[in-house]
Amino acid sequence: MSEPVLKIPEGWEERAPEGWEWQTLWDAVETGDHEYAHSRTEEAIAADIDPRVILDDGLFPGFNIQADRFTEQIIFIPEMLITARAMKAGLALIRPLLAAMAEKPVGTFVMGTVLGDMHDIGQSIVTIMLENAGFNVINLGTDVHPDKFIEVAEAEKADLVGFSALLSTTVYYQQVTIEEFQKAGHRDKVHILVGGAPTTQDWADQCGADGWGVDAVQAVRLALDLVKEPREAWA
Repeated sequence: MSEPVLKIPEGWEERAPEGWEWQTLWDAVETGDHEYAHSRTEEAIAADIDPRVILDDGLFPGFNIQADRFTEQIIFIPEMLITARAMKAGLALIRPLLAAMAEKPVGTFVMGTVLGDMHDIGQSIVTIMLENAGFNVINLGTDVHPDKFIEVAEAEKADLVGFSALLSTTVYYQQVTIEEFQKAGHRDKVHILVGGAPTTQDWADQCGADGWGVDAVQAVRLALDLVKEPREAWA
């Protein structure tokens, strides 16, 4: 297991005002200093730096190194949540600016924990990271009936749907929900991901999902790949 290193965006100096530095923001997001992440993002906006540059050059590097550590199990959920809070502090300031620039989301992702399961910590982390990656995420919470997943996916013309389950007694409802999408005639209109402690790639294959992530980082990377793949259009 090797310690991940900070990936500095190539050519960032050319996209920033003379004398500008991002290192303190990288450090703030990495260490979870949400107050500094907020104030430094405000300074970047006041300096008239492009919001997309703030996101890519300023916020993502510190977040990504922690995500790599999370994948390598060097850090765990508490540390990842602290970093995510700092990331969100900056993202909250630039998201309206990106919307005003007509920046389209990467895709629409409907997320929830399946029927009978009240656990949400895992899918909450995935939601945060999907939003940070540029997705429009509709989180339905816990104990979500298959009909609700289908209703919202249809209304939002979702690109992807994610089913979380923490209990071995509820993971079966991931398969049930996929079957209900099939019965409704919508299975080929969305890519479906499953996740949670009892799940594996074998289970994803068995229940008919399009993908499975061992952790939140891998789930987001998979979503970014799947959203590019063709599927049947919503009416």
